[in-house]
Amino acid sequence: MEITLSNVSKSFGSNKVIDKFNYSFNKGIYAILGKNGSGKSTLLKLIGNLLSPSSGDIIYKTDEKIEAQKKIFFCSPYQELISELTIKEFINFHNKFRYSITDYNKILKNFKLNNYIDSKIENLSSGSLQKLKLIISFYSDSEFILLDEPTTNLDNDGKIKYMKVLKEFSNKKGIIIATNDNSDFIEKNTSIINLDN
Repeated sequence: MEITLSNVSKSFGSNKVIDKFNYSFNKGIYAILGKNGSGKSTLLKLIGNLLSPSSGDIIYKTDEKIEAQKKIFFCSPYQELISELTIKEFINFHNKFRYSITDYNKILKNFKLNNYIDSKIENLSSGSLQKLKLIISFYSDSEFILLDEPTTNLDNDGKIKYMKVLKEFSNKKGIIIATNDNSDFIEKNTSIINLDN
């Protein structure tokens, strides 16, 4: 699958956030960098079809008949999950809509969430909640993962686990990371897009 943005612009009222952006995304890691307010999250949402551009085109090239947007997974710290469900209930619910590519038990244990599998999501710490979001992002069937500030709320151990998973999938999927933290990606293996330029 390939995602191509051609002369894409996005304005909110009189404020133009993205101006004539051109880029093609394939497999591999991409980092969208820039200071706060530079349009990182907006660009990520445009790529994921969560926002429509004010002008320009976004083209999703795929050989499969399935809708391209169903092959994209978006993850952010401000993303809401169903708080009344336990982790186990949420994963089972999630799997009805997104095919899981692995057994979650081992992954939850690796991220030290296995002891909370029967805990309601509303009772999770912000770090545990972010781990859960990352787990379902990486281990669900998709061709692109869009990560907005992926290590927000993670402790050092959580960041190490995230980086290990990022390396694991770096050659299997397109991973686009919006961040202003260089520790969120493997710099030597990452294509950098700096919105400050």
